[in-house]
Amino acid sequence: MKLYHFIGIALVALGLSACKSDLDSIPDSFPKTHLIEEFTGQGCGHCPRGMDSVHAFMEKNPNYILVLHHTYGTDNFTVYGSQKIAKQLNVSAAPQACIDRTKTKSADGNKIIFNPISALHNFDTEQLASTTYASVNIANEYDPETRLLQVTVSGEICTKDYPQLKLTVLVKESGMIAAQADFYHTENGWKEFRHANAVRAVLSDPTGDIVKVNKQRYSDTFAFQMSKKWNLDNCSVVAFLTEDFKPVVQAAEKPVIEGTKGGADILHEGITPY
Repeated sequence: MKLYHFIGIALVALGLSACKSDLDSIPDSFPKTHLIEEFTGQGCGHCPRGMDSVHAFMEKNPNYILVLHHTYGTDNFTVYGSQKIAKQLNVSAAPQACIDRTKTKSADGNKIIFNPISALHNFDTEQLASTTYASVNIANEYDPETRLLQVTVSGEICTKDYPQLKLTVLVKESGMIAAQADFYHTENGWKEFRHANAVRAVLSDPTGDIVKVNKQRYSDTFAFQMSKKWNLDNCSVVAFLTEDFKPVVQAAEKPVIEGTKGGADILHEGITPY
């Protein structure tokens, strides 16, 4: 009996030791990747200038991910998920934007939603945290025959003291040619304009799916049928964690097709004016 008792204690101790070792492998913090969400539309004449401001900002700050929600009216790139996100953030105009869905101080005031044309000029990035307590990793599997995309998002949380987390996953595309109003670069707008970073689909609930954490780790998988109209070489998956709906804790991006840039090298550009 004593021998069995000793073996039982040894096995429990071994299990606790393995668990502790496993959790000890999680770092104390993770480098923060920030998320810029811009709210735009093909009918918005001020929006190309807003895009210019965002891209100029991102050239100096590479640790930012950009997604464009087409919510100014309804156009070729409007999706329900973007509309719901805009409603949750009380966005009613364009161009509008936010960084990490958190209040920031800028020339446009101290608020979550701002006008990128004025707010990103001399924006102080030091006000945003450079590290965070969670990671986001994306693994994509795509079947070209069925056009089925399977996305697995996983990560680690380096603290036991955190609020309810939610995970949002979306697909964006760049390089689409369509019309665009423009009050600054042309007299009557663009008959052909190269659009970039437009949200094409939200795979999770637009307000985020509740994250189930086990031993300070999480993982969730999403399946989605990619449209035949999309150029998948220019598509990428963006995933981000939020505390409830806001703020954004961590973000990540990965091309749908391995070996491509996922449209990262494509910027908005006017081609043929009216």
